[in-house]
Amino acid sequence: MDYETLLNALRDGEIDQIEITPENFPAFQKVWRDFPSQNRVRGIAGKAGHIKYVRAN
Repeated sequence: MDYETLLNALRDGEIDQIEITPENFPAFQKVWRDFPSQNRVRGIAGKAGHIKYVRAN
């Protein structure tokens, strides 16, 4: 999955959210740590290690 493209689309308002599961978090984290616009995206923790990323207001 192309997490960089998804994060950019989320930041730009093209999509509403990204849902990350515990299984794909390690691959997502590699992209997230270098994403320059982290302050424009917010993670919301869910049950069983699921995280929903949404555009920050």
